[in-house]
Amino acid sequence: MRSTVLNFSRGCTVICCLLAAAPRPAFAQHDSTDARLSTAAQGAVDLYNASATKRMNGAFDVPASSVFTGDVAVLNGPVTIAGRIAGTLVAINADVRLAPGARIDRRLVIIGGSIIGADGARIEGETLKQIELLRYHLDGDHLVAEREPEYDDTWWKRHHVLNDIRRGEAKTEFFYVASRAYDRVEGWSFVVGPRFQRFTDWGKINIEAFGVVRTASPVQWGERTIGHDANAELQFGKPIGVSVGARAFDVIDPTEAWQMENGEVGLASVVLHRDFRDYFSRHGGEGFVRLVGGKDADLTFSLSDEQWGDVRDRDPWTLFRGHESWRPNPFMDAGDMHLLTTRLRIDTRDRDGSPWSGWYLTAEVEQGAGKLARIGSPLNVNPATGALLPTLPEHVNYSRAFVDLRRYNRVAPSLSLNVRLVAGGWLSGDQLPTERKLSLGGPGTMPGYEFRETGASPDVLQCSNGVSQLGTPAQCDRIALLQLELRSRMFWGSLRDDASDDWWRPGLNGRMEWVLFSDIGRGWLVGPQDGGLSYPSGLMPPLSTYKTDLGLGIDFGGIGVYAAKAVTDAAPGVQFIVRLTRRF
Repeated sequence: MRSTVLNFSRGCTVICCLLAAAPRPAFAQHDSTDARLSTAAQGAVDLYNASATKRMNGAFDVPASSVFTGDVAVLNGPVTIAGRIAGTLVAINADVRLAPGARIDRRLVIIGGSIIGADGARIEGETLKQIELLRYHLDGDHLVAEREPEYDDTWWKRHHVLNDIRRGEAKTEFFYVASRAYDRVEGWSFVVGPRFQRFTDWGKINIEAFGVVRTASPVQWGERTIGHDANAELQFGKPIGVSVGARAFDVIDPTEAWQMENGEVGLASVVLHRDFRDYFSRHGGEGFVRLVGGKDADLTFSLSDEQWGDVRDRDPWTLFRGHESWRPNPFMDAGDMHLLTTRLRIDTRDRDGSPWSGWYLTAEVEQGAGKLARIGSPLNVNPATGALLPTLPEHVNYSRAFVDLRRYNRVAPSLSLNVRLVAGGWLSGDQLPTERKLSLGGPGTMPGYEFRETGASPDVLQCSNGVSQLGTPAQCDRIALLQLELRSRMFWGSLRDDASDDWWRPGLNGRMEWVLFSDIGRGWLVGPQDGGLSYPSGLMPPLSTYKTDLGLGIDFGGIGVYAAKAVTDAAPGVQFIVRLTRRF
């Protein structure tokens, strides 16, 4: 994505204009009784609106040897207490500093701020804190909290989030249509069909029966154009319970979907003629059991019987560079597979779309067995001509694991330090199928390096091992990636910041932030140590062999513009990229 940022911006402008011209849904105004607030936030709102509370806006100080009588609520702050408050102190979107000897006779409630000096002060009542800022507006002297927990900074999802069915209500749609990611194999694909959801005294019923339609030419009645994806699930108990379900599918799935989100990959394809994924076909069914721990955690066990197939890239329409050829979709292994998969998800983040604090973990262990023709393996490529060698199906039995762990740390009201660790790959058994191999490099992982860049030797990003394959598929048995970023808000208040109004203004939602980041990672093969690309199963490559990049950028609250430079290698220049979501 070197100099294509200008073309990308033009494409985004066209799409944004289309979105802005769309009919605007009506949004109801909600008071604080309708907003889903934490205990701390609800207590702060109630005390602020109490008739006896003294309300302040801006800096508030209580000097040493002074006594402030009664409850006080402070908006925006900062708050400095050196004397005594004979009541409760509420600080909303404000930092609180307590000098040694400061005293608060009742509660201390801090929303959207930090506290300094609590150890040297005396607080008679409980202390309640919420790191996330409170979203509100004032109706005269009355503070009205808005529906912040339902907001999502992913701009193309924003209107869906705001208009979505409220949690806990039933829905029935006999003609539901949803778009899938645009890609070079399917073009624009979408699902259409009925879906049914009901909440009962004992749990939940969810049934979906979708047909999948692919629009990439040639459009013909058959498996290349038509597929299906049907799902039925029963949950016993709520919000904690057990779900059982089954799924039947005939879909085109991406490899390495963890690197970038569907919407971002789709827009890069339709606008820039650049597809950052590879694809294979899946046809079969699965059954699953899920242990549900509310909305914060779940553990799923699934067993599937499916057929994997190789698919070729087609020539769907794009806004720019339509005369160029697509990067070929690499050859994928084909055959019958049985998969036993265990997935764990834990999410303690304060908000999905724009998290400020909390943990996010997804972990998966997959055991696969079946019979595959390994047409995607570099061992089946003629090194002289690059042509495929004849290959017969062989029995395959492997184990694979993948972990994505993220920590969001708010170190100040508008400053956060975020860390992400991704690791995974082969555990035991035969070589992984091409569909399960891994790679690094590109906008989603290490933007200082080009996507599918293979010039370096040894190739620790794609693990090509000197073999040239059609489309440059991922070939690493294992990867490890550490991502760090420091971000803070800038130009506070320079743009409107209204959750019920900004869905039609893609990216410009008043959360402009500067971002400093670094990424370090590499991939490797499992085998006899060769001093560069291959290491035994129980050995990690030395840290000196990892690739590193540094970068900076501006996140406009969904659309981000970044510059990144590889620091391990001198050759790659500065890469300019546009991201349509947060980096992670």
